Amino acid sequence: MITNGLAILIGAVILAVYLIYAIIRKRPVKRIVVTCIFIIYLVAIAIVTLFPIVYDDVTEYTDTITWYNFIPFKTIISAFQNGVTATAISQIIGNIALSVPFGIMVLMLFKLPHWWQKLLIALSFTAAIEFSQLCIGLSIGNMYRNIDIDDVILNLLGAYIGYGIYAILPKKIKK
Repeated sequence: MITNGLAILIGAVILAVYLIYAIIRKRPVKRIVVTCIFIIYLVAIAIVTLFPIVYDDVTEYTDTITWYNFIPFKTIISAFQNGVTATAISQIIGNIALSVPFGIMVLMLFKLPHWWQKLLIALSFTAAIEFSQLCIGLSIGNMYRNIDIDDVILNLLGAYIGYGIYAILPKKIKK
């Protein structure tokens, strides 16, 4: 099993390289702080969505339970058909909440005036998570995480909520 220590180590190296670069390039302190927070956030996302990587205990799937879902809203609907449980609510709210900070920080760091740019960035972010889970699972021969289009939909919703929160922030905070 590969623990989240690997993500923390990689994140620390990326953070150190960025700080050296930002200091050499004399970036504004506010931008450095926001970028460092964003890097730490991305490491936390990796820890939550990718780790631990379990390669020594193979997950078994059956004909009725699979490691993938490409049918939009299937997982969400089935979660509520089985009754509103704490697990269903935490999965849905967790996927949304996971990407709200992404939406806020992306707009703090980048000027994205068009809706399609925001959509493309958010879609790239959430697709990268699911694609990473798929690639890791295939490379270790164990689909230890489920690949789900509903996760992509909920993460997109969360990013757009973040974009909305950023839009209503006072200009003083935005600067």
